[in-house]
Amino acid sequence: MKFNVSGLDENKKKVTTFFLSEQGYTCNEQGIIVEYKKTQDQTILVEFDGNKVTISAAKEVGLYRGLHLFLQKISINGEMPFVLKETGRFLETGLMLDCSRNGTLSINMIKEMIRTCAAVGISQVYLYMEDVYEIPEEKYFGAFRGRYTCEELKELDKYGLQMGVELIPAIQTLAHLHTYLRWPATKDLHDTEDILLVGEEKTEQFIRRLIHYASYPFSTKKIHVGMDEAGLLGLGKYLKIHGYRERYQIMKEHLNMVYHICKEESLEVIMWSDMFFRLKSPTGDYYDLPEDTEFRELESIPKDLSLVYWDYYHHNQSIYDKNIRLHRKLTNNICFAGGGWTWNGLAPNYSKAKKTLKEGLASCAKNGIDNVFCTFWFDNGMETPARTILYSAIYFAQLCFYDQVESEKLDCWLKQLTGYVEEDFMLLNMFDSPEGVLQDNENADNPSKYLFYQDPLVGIFDGQVKNSFLDKYYMEIYNKIDGLKLTDDRMDDIFIYYKMLARVLVCKSMLGVKLRNAYRIQDKEELASLKKCMEDSLHSICKLKELRKKIWFDECKPFGYEVLDIRYGGVGTRMESSIQRLELYLQEKIDSIEELEEEMLIYNEDKTRSDHKHCMGGFWQDMVSAGNIAGI
Repeated sequence: MKFNVSGLDENKKKVTTFFLSEQGYTCNEQGIIVEYKKTQDQTILVEFDGNKVTISAAKEVGLYRGLHLFLQKISINGEMPFVLKETGRFLETGLMLDCSRNGTLSINMIKEMIRTCAAVGISQVYLYMEDVYEIPEEKYFGAFRGRYTCEELKELDKYGLQMGVELIPAIQTLAHLHTYLRWPATKDLHDTEDILLVGEEKTEQFIRRLIHYASYPFSTKKIHVGMDEAGLLGLGKYLKIHGYRERYQIMKEHLNMVYHICKEESLEVIMWSDMFFRLKSPTGDYYDLPEDTEFRELESIPKDLSLVYWDYYHHNQSIYDKNIRLHRKLTNNICFAGGGWTWNGLAPNYSKAKKTLKEGLASCAKNGIDNVFCTFWFDNGMETPARTILYSAIYFAQLCFYDQVESEKLDCWLKQLTGYVEEDFMLLNMFDSPEGVLQDNENADNPSKYLFYQDPLVGIFDGQVKNSFLDKYYMEIYNKIDGLKLTDDRMDDIFIYYKMLARVLVCKSMLGVKLRNAYRIQDKEELASLKKCMEDSLHSICKLKELRKKIWFDECKPFGYEVLDIRYGGVGTRMESSIQRLELYLQEKIDSIEELEEEMLIYNEDKTRSDHKHCMGGFWQDMVSAGNIAGI
């Protein structure tokens, strides 16, 4: 099938031709005519009469979403005439890409995500950059972190404009700056190890540079200034200098300074809202304020400031409703940020992403929130590959048009853009969803991470899983992924990697439990069998490490890979050392293996739910040893 795009303007012609060629089609003047009509409402209308397809939409990305919808329809029904219509639930929709948590996404990877946004009708991409952009006066800012040059950001901005996608810089002007503040040269700037020392002239000059150099490469006049999770604001060096001050006042003064710098740069200011809530809460929490809470201390916050209510956690729409009502006491300029749950560990938590996005966006539609985006964090080292974003991103895009996501429609999008369908992606979700995890993984348990990283002999989580059959569970996942037909698409490497992870977990998930049980009854035949399993697993760990490296260098700049190299390498080294310990015992060269004489302990017991057997294991440093791996 051929298409005639000659009636489109040059940019739309170029992008439309690209998307058509991606789907295997060609363009010439004898093909089906593609026509675009710009409208003023949120409806995308696709009309096909057999010879011409007319796509009506308010935004350029509406044209590209309509084009993909058209291609889905004709792939099923052929060239029969039809009309289809979709109406967006929100005025602005976006994705936030984390480029700061160890992995700095490559320019090509970000372009790929921009194209995905355009294809599904998402018009904004926030680039979350803590210290990974260039500030000429600050040589330590982003050093060895893969920081983006001004030219790279301009290139991305230009590419986004071509695709009809607005790129928005998202930075930090208060907290979350520990990777920069770790340098001795920055000692005059920090209040605590990750919070800036506010109220100082040197800090103000630093923030001026942050805002200028983060915004300068972009066409947009929007900037997200962060300012979230600063729980110790005013309680570090600031406290020693000024004594205790009401922290709401400190926050207001700092916000006003940041706001006025942005206004000098003619920027619209967006910030996370949580500190206004945390400073009110007796627990420091974001979501536990009663509905009758008032914010009289904040009556003077700028009227045109946009506050982002972020909530990735709740499975009940009423909680989102309550928090939106509380936000309205502060401002009517409210954005909502949900979560794609790519930060749970080694594998994505699609179950929780689906549930929380559905409930959160339902509340936004009900309560008149017009601006929504979905965040994709990569906490604790970017262990989850970036392309796992695609499932949650496409699911989120569907929720931007429908209150319910139909599996058949979702599969059309997934197959079209990734080569795989929902059932395939949910195999990745299985890694952290064995029996004993709550429905929709409400607690964000991540057994695949802690069972992969924990020590074979000093298994901190062995007591948590001692009554499980996780080796059989991960064998089931392995077999299912092994049964998939590769698509020659960009997602193939992801599924190959997860197949190997499942293979490693077949041995490693219950290894510590089996070793202890066999050791305590002196079953040396079983210990010898487990040693053979460990030797086979060592080979699989090495292959897994190579697969992850290949993915990393395809998706990210090289900086940061050293962290995963150390972690995966550590898993292999500890397996090798454990094999040697076991061999010495079997050869009767040592009398005991003291590590296996330790009692297995439940790491975190849920005493409120008898059906909840697993847990959220935290970060890598909490999993690999009960010793002190990072501090004094």
